[in-house]
Amino acid sequence: MGVIRTDKWLEESFSDRLKIEENILDTVNMREHVLIEVLNRIGLYQPNLKTNKTYQNMKERKAWHRIALYHKKYKKAWDGPDIPIFLFPMASEVFSLFRSPNKHKSGIAFIDKLFLFISEKVKDKELEALFVHDYHHTTRLESLGDQVKYRLADSIIMEGLAEFAVSEYCGESYLAPWITNYQTKEIEELITEKFKPNFNMKRSDPLHDKLLFGHGTMPKMAGYAVGYKLVKDYADLHSMKTRDMIGLSTDKIING
Repeated sequence: MGVIRTDKWLEESFSDRLKIEENILDTVNMREHVLIEVLNRIGLYQPNLKTNKTYQNMKERKAWHRIALYHKKYKKAWDGPDIPIFLFPMASEVFSLFRSPNKHKSGIAFIDKLFLFISEKVKDKELEALFVHDYHHTTRLESLGDQVKYRLADSIIMEGLAEFAVSEYCGESYLAPWITNYQTKEIEELITEKFKPNFNMKRSDPLHDKLLFGHGTMPKMAGYAVGYKLVKDYADLHSMKTRDMIGLSTDKIING
């Protein structure tokens, strides 16, 4: 299906969020507005002067064309899925209650669709890094199929693999900041003391997100940093690249 022409939707109905929501739900054949609630939390724009400026900037930069090129590139490189990809301006800081003020891009990946949100501050290579991270999720989910599990171990390896792909294809300078925020010793202690005892924790457990994203005394985005360390160690030990590991099971990577 590829990149959905949400730029045309915005051209016609930028100020009519209900129409934009209807278009989204019609495209993915859903009538459950819970999807819209999720997108709002991740960063779907609200119509205002700032997000309109972002939209105009995205048009000038041909952002939708760039995403289409990235999709073609990585679909071929990874034998990835042909899913609908939605690109929108990101909610301005005034309206976004769920992210830090210095975050200018976000995305959410499902097995059958992908949503990306950006501000005008996002450079072209950052846009590619965002696409690589989230499209890797959809590719891995499709590759694993019925083998997909929803444990803490699966979550951290999913994120670690996606960031490893960013490092390989875009460069280490485009890794998320929390990947390089921690010393090796600190990450190893987190693995031993916090994560390994909870590898089989279900995603529905409240502690899952506290470990993955960080909470209280748990370092910010600790699960992402731990996942990247485990994936990189496995890749270095076995001389593997992103393409080689997309379909590997979580247990194989952790135990390897």
